Amino acid sequence: MGGVGKTVLAQLLFNNQQVRQRFFPRLWICVSETINRGQDLRREILERMLTSLGVEEDVIISIPNSDSRSNSLAELMFALHLQLMGKRYLIVFDDVWSNDEWYENLDSGLPRDGEWADRLAFGLPKGSGGGVIVTSRLEEVAVKMVGEENLYHLQPLTDRESCWAIFMDSLTKDGRMSDHPTITGMKKEILDNCSGLPLAAKTV
Repeated sequence: MGGVGKTVLAQLLFNNQQVRQRFFPRLWICVSETINRGQDLRREILERMLTSLGVEEDVIISIPNSDSRSNSLAELMFALHLQLMGKRYLIVFDDVWSNDEWYENLDSGLPRDGEWADRLAFGLPKGSGGGVIVTSRLEEVAVKMVGEENLYHLQPLTDRESCWAIFMDSLTKDGRMSDHPTITGMKKEILDNCSGLPLAAKTV
């Protein structure tokens, strides 16, 4: 369901002080913002992850992208694996729509046949306490990525004050919250329009 607050909740966790202290590095990858599809999409995801990890663009560009796309992806995947090895990382894949099998089974270990390009999971080292959060409107996509046992369904907020807090937070400027009487006087109307959806509370 769209607008129920998946991204908002993930952002709250991602920016939580305790989470920031426990996990490093932290990567936020909005998959819906990717332009390409297929192999090009896979490469784009890996390039964005490496860039977020501080790998210089010149180094990423130097990895070939023409002769063999699978080899190119394998090199990028191996580079990602090396960057994350031994680290307690947190990666958020936000707004995933793709049914591409490349995203499946993110808890998989190293490739047995040496085919690094086959799965995104191969670029995510296991055993050091790293974690992954996936948000998606499509349940089947999320299940394939993290397993049904790790699935959490979000429902619209029943606590109207939580929606009001989200709305007021969206009005915050320079750390100061706007409490203009006109806005406060429209509280009931605003909350009625939000229908318990955090995204609506942020954009109303």
